[in-house]
Formats: sequence, structure tokens, C-alpha cells
Amino acid sequence: MAKSRVLIVDDSSLSREVLRRTLELDPRLVVVGEAKTGEEAVALVRSLRPHLVTMDLNMPGMGGLKAIEVLMKEHPTPIVVISERSSTSGVDLNYEALSRGALELVPKSAVFGAGDEEVRRFIERLRLLAETGLDEDDKPQAPIAPAPPIPVSTEKPLLLGLGASTGGPKALARVLSALPRDFPLPIAVVQHMAEDFFDSFVRFLRDASGLPVEQANAATRFEPGKVYVAPPRQEMFVKENLTVKLLPPPPNSIISPSVDSLFFSMATALKGRGIGVLLTGMGDDGAQGLLRMRRMGARTIVQDKASCAVFGMPKAGLELGAAEHVLDLGTIGPFVVQAARGGLDSPAVAAKKTSDSAPMLAPAVPRDRKLILVVDDQPGSLETARATLERAGYEVITLDNPLMIARALRRNAVDAVILEPELSTMKGALVVQTLRTHGLTVPIFLWSSADEATLQLRTRECQAAGSLKKGDLAGLIRGVGRLFKS
Repeated sequence: MAKSRVLIVDDSSLSREVLRRTLELDPRLVVVGEAKTGEEAVALVRSLRPHLVTMDLNMPGMGGLKAIEVLMKEHPTPIVVISERSSTSGVDLNYEALSRGALELVPKSAVFGAGDEEVRRFIERLRLLAETGLDEDDKPQAPIAPAPPIPVSTEKPLLLGLGASTGGPKALARVLSALPRDFPLPIAVVQHMAEDFFDSFVRFLRDASGLPVEQANAATRFEPGKVYVAPPRQEMFVKENLTVKLLPPPPNSIISPSVDSLFFSMATALKGRGIGVLLTGMGDDGAQGLLRMRRMGARTIVQDKASCAVFGMPKAGLELGAAEHVLDLGTIGPFVVQAARGGLDSPAVAAKKTSDSAPMLAPAVPRDRKLILVVDDQPGSLETARATLERAGYEVITLDNPLMIARALRRNAVDAVILEPELSTMKGALVVQTLRTHGLTVPIFLWSSADEATLQLRTRECQAAGSLKKGDLAGLIRGVGRLFKS
């Protein structure tokens, strides 16, 4: 089995040595390089192509924040910040790290001076994150049987519950940012997060989503359109009158707050009038609670493997038969909006129900219609393109993370690509290079908000078959139609 390659970035030689020795306790990890500055980190990522980077934030020269920004634009790689809560001149560095693309925040206390069990969990966490960079052929694959159908409540839901762990901050931000300000339900969130980073995380969600986000407390009464995050080391339960009950975690509990606590209480208090979503994360927290929700008639969703940083928690839910739907990250938000308003499943979403899924959860695409891959990191643009193209009779796959392109291509034989070349995490030309590297020779059409001169330049750089400014939906259909004319 291929080993996952890790680059350690820290200006402390002692920290680098401890990290290296700790990570190499797992034979599936290999430290391929060490960097003392951000400049060295960027250079080594270019030459060594690691599967994972561990990043300190306080370093001389180019600091960790700038290094994250450069790497996510030029060489997108999973980055885990290993640091303590810190601020410089009033700047919350941990918040900035998440905002610039870091996948995860880990306190140094999880490595330095931690107990054996905590170190073991740290190693497993980083190994799973590093495996996101491995080829799918290097990973064990096993089919998951579809869940049997269970009747869903016809009553409108009262609460949306979201649970996540490893890789969760970015996944939660993606789902929440797709919800409108007039979203009719309150939202309860459980994220496994070190206490030192909790305030940074709440602020990150608030800014990324544009929704009111606050820490839940004993006086909280759930209100529509607001996001309530379970506090560290407190179990959050929902009561029948849509208020919060907080309790200390059970003795010797490893994970707190627990997603299961939220989901079980939703099933008990709300019966089928809830929506449960289980996102990326290590372990199986939330799976049993989601199953209980489903048996009570609630709508239940798990994130699909291709868009997960770590598939552990969603996979556990699938194996129990807890998921009514398996959805990619870009589809969860729009589906939840529809379900919250009592709407029926759209054909595109209904096709992804677990009862209709293929063994490896890849939806079958009818080949009598053209399949188009849309790549854009703006939720609104993705949804507009999807809806427009589906009305015109095309099958559509949307992707908001260019790092997932290789996986999408392995699972689907696409006929054309619609690309926003001004992605925040990867240059359009690099996206095209990745597509070509994986043998994709189909037409690429640019659809962007960039000015005309920039769009023409990007069209040449990407060797695109055509381009159009966003907003012209009729033009988009005409442009795509021309791609398929012989």
C-alpha cells in the first residue's frame, strides 16, 4: 500500500523532531521533508508534492498564514495547522488560517506531552487527512448496501441539525453559505473542536455563511435562520419547546460535544420533524443518532465520500442504514432549503437516494444525455449553472472544490466542463492541466464574472473552446450547445 507523504513546517527544530517521530509511529505515514519558514514550505511542496502539510503559524519571514494562502492558490494541498490559540496585533491567526484554506486546527498539546490515547488519535487523524491526497486505486474500496426505504414524515421540519468532525469547518461553512437569510429553521451545529480554537471557529462560520452564528447556552431558544454551535466539553440536547439543555459529558468520554447527543435528542423531542446531516469526520459519532432520527421519520443526509475530507462518520451512518440520502457537499445546502420548506425532492436529488445508489455510491448517469461537470467555488453560481443546464436537458455534476476533480473524473465520464477560471484556491490553467493529466480531452467552456480582457486572457491560457460572462443564461445554453455540434 502506498504511504502518505507529509511535509512538516515549523521553525522549532524540537517541534519538528517530535512531530516527525510521532507521525512515523504509523508505518503508513512518511515525513518527506521539513521546512523552517513559509518560503521553504512553498519550495518543498513544489518539489516533493506531499499529500499533507502540517503548518506552524508563527515563523520568521513568510509566516504560516501567507504560506497557506500561496499554497492553496498555486499547489492546493491539505494543510493542518498545529499551533496554539494565538493573535498578533489583534489578528486571530487561527481564524485567518481557516479563512485562507487550512483544513483543520490541531493544538500542540495533542502532540507535546499528551497521553498515549490522545497521541494515537492525533496520528490517526492526520493519516486519514493525508490519505485524501492518495489515488483512489491505493485505497481499499468496499461496497455499501443500500438502506431499506423508511417512510418520511409529511410534517414540516422544525430544526436542522449538522454534525461534523475532521475537515468539518470548511464543510459546515459550505453548507451554511448555501442557506438564505430567510431560512425558515433554526440550525444546531456540533463540531469536534479544541476549546482553544472554538471562538475562532464560531467567527469563521459567521463570516463565511453570512448568517447569525453564536454559541449555544442554557438560556438559548432556537430561532429560525440562526445558527447555534454546541460549546466545548458540553453535550447539547434539544427539548420539545425548542430550547437547549446543556450537560457535562459522561465520565471518560473522548469526544465532546457529541453529535449523537444532538441527534438522539432531536429524534426524541421532535420525532420526524427534524433534518439531520452528518458531514465529514473520523470515527462513528452521530451514526446511531442519525439512525434514530430516520426511524422516527426525519429526513437524514450523509455527505458522500468524494467530497469528504474523512469519510468515517458518514460511512458509519451508511453502514447502519441511517441515511435517506447521500449527497455531495455542493448539493446538501440546496436540498436542505427545499426540505425545510416542505418541498418534494427534485429529480436530481432524488436520484441520489441511498435506496437507488450503486454499490459505491456513484449515481448512474444515463448516457442518452450529455453529462457536464461545472467547477466553481461560488455556491450561487453553481446552483444557477446546474438549474439552467438541467432545464436545457443536460445531466450536471457540480464541484466547488477543484481538489476533488480527479475523483469526479474517475467516477463519471463527462462530455464537457464549465469552468470558472478565477477560483480562489486554484488557477484555471492549473485546473485544466489537472483535467488533461487525467486524460480528459472533452471541450472546456469558461463562464466567469471577470472583465472582458481577463476572460480573453484566461480563455487562451486554458485553451478553452469558448467563454461567456456570468449572467447571460441564454448565452450559456447556446455556448454549450455549440460544444456538441459536430
